Amino acid sequence: MKAGVKGKKKNLVLYIVIAAVVVVLVVLVLVSNMMKGNTLPSVNVETVTTGDVQEKVDTSGTVESQNKKVFFSPVNAEVQNLNFQVGDSVAAGTQLIDFDLENLERDNQKAELTAKAGQYGYKDSVNKSNKTANDVADAKAKVSTLQAQVDAKQQEIEDLTAAISSVQAEAQANTEAQAAEIQQRSNELTDKATNVSKDLLDKNSELSDVTEKITELQTKEAQGQPPLTDNEKKQLEELKQQRNKLSDEINKLTKQQLDIQGEQAKLGGGSASQSGTADTSQLQLQLQNAQSELAELQSDLATNKSVAESGDAGVLSEDAKKQLQVNNNLTELEAKTLDELIAEGKKGIQAEFTGVISDSKIVDGAAVTQGMEMFTLESTEDVSVSVTVSKYDIDKIKVGQKAKVTIAGKTYDGTLTKINKVAIPNEKGTPVLGAQVHIDNPDQDIYLGVDAKVTIVGNEAKNAVLLPVELVNTGKTGSFCYVVEDGKVAKRTIETGIASDSYIEVKSGLKKGDVVITDSPDTLTEGLPVETKEASGQTDGEAQQDTVVAE
Repeated sequence: MKAGVKGKKKNLVLYIVIAAVVVVLVVLVLVSNMMKGNTLPSVNVETVTTGDVQEKVDTSGTVESQNKKVFFSPVNAEVQNLNFQVGDSVAAGTQLIDFDLENLERDNQKAELTAKAGQYGYKDSVNKSNKTANDVADAKAKVSTLQAQVDAKQQEIEDLTAAISSVQAEAQANTEAQAAEIQQRSNELTDKATNVSKDLLDKNSELSDVTEKITELQTKEAQGQPPLTDNEKKQLEELKQQRNKLSDEINKLTKQQLDIQGEQAKLGGGSASQSGTADTSQLQLQLQNAQSELAELQSDLATNKSVAESGDAGVLSEDAKKQLQVNNNLTELEAKTLDELIAEGKKGIQAEFTGVISDSKIVDGAAVTQGMEMFTLESTEDVSVSVTVSKYDIDKIKVGQKAKVTIAGKTYDGTLTKINKVAIPNEKGTPVLGAQVHIDNPDQDIYLGVDAKVTIVGNEAKNAVLLPVELVNTGKTGSFCYVVEDGKVAKRTIETGIASDSYIEVKSGLKKGDVVITDSPDTLTEGLPVETKEASGQTDGEAQQDTVVAE
């Protein structure tokens, strides 16, 4: 008898231990589920700011004079005073050369110049010769570039044609795939709805049985005859707990049933809106434009080939130019009287403008003849920098834009005055455009022939909405980025404008204070609830709104 009692006590202890373990496990599962439900994925964000953004083009080049004059001797005489050396800076009006006119041989001068004269129209002939040479050189430079453009445009037309076919095929494939996916999901939902309905019936039936048992025990308890035993009281409490649990499960199943019905309704609407037709109107327009541009390029190529193949016909040799130059000097001098020649010689040679002596053909005491080249003066008041510009920066520059020019550590104001229309290969073989930047405020520290750094100031947007350039994505329909909207990931279409190396102007789609996600777009899903984390470590509600100036 005692052994039986001990066995029952051991079993009761075992049951209590098992029940306690089960309760602990249930609590742990509930806590874990609650923690999972309250933890949202975190994304890095940056708050949209406003500021100024400006396009700048950095380049370099060589300082050159825009006013250069070669001085020729007006008389046959001896150089009495030579007041300069090559490289000297001279001011306008400075006396550079004095002549000794005692042995002036006027008759010999005329005889020599007359003997050299062979033809007139030196300037016109040289200009025509130079123009012909430039035209041939420009045409030769253009031929290879135009041929490459024609080849590229033909490839573009082929790519656009293939893209139109690809888009149409992809649209049809997507429609068929979506239809199959919708049908599969509909079948899954039907099966799920059937299972939920069955579970709901079972749970309702079980709840009815439990409720009936509770009613019986509660009725007996109310009557009090006989009173409920301890086991019956325990049973009543367990039945009440079971009833509450069943009610919760029935509520969950009912919600699942409503969710399934809602998703089935959405699938039905999505199926009705499917279409296999692709919009290729934009690609068709691009194709038409490309075909028109190809025709123009082919016409330009044919024209430049014709000019390039004409060779150097009409281009004067250096000796022919010198002969024409002498004849031109003779034409000018023959109009002068003897008194004028003497007066010209007495005046000597003065600097017509402030500049630098860049070349000299004479020395002090040398005998010179009328029309002989003596020296070259280059202005330091009318100077510019010859630079080159990459093809990627062509759209950022135009004549009239301001610039900053740095020469030997000193900065000057400048203006872009010329952009060549023909690209030429640089030392690496890359086509670049030549341009000239005039120095607006030159001084005595200007050196000709030295290197200069140039920054051309382009378009500017004041107090614009700014976004770091790396956060702008480009798709088939334009530019976009990802933002946090009402605590969820949302895709935002934007219109962009002026860009610097760091920032880009957003004309529409964003405003100051919007929160833009900086994480990779491949990791983002639209509609996903998230919590934000600023790059500086701030959390939601702490983003700074400071104005940023993009440089």
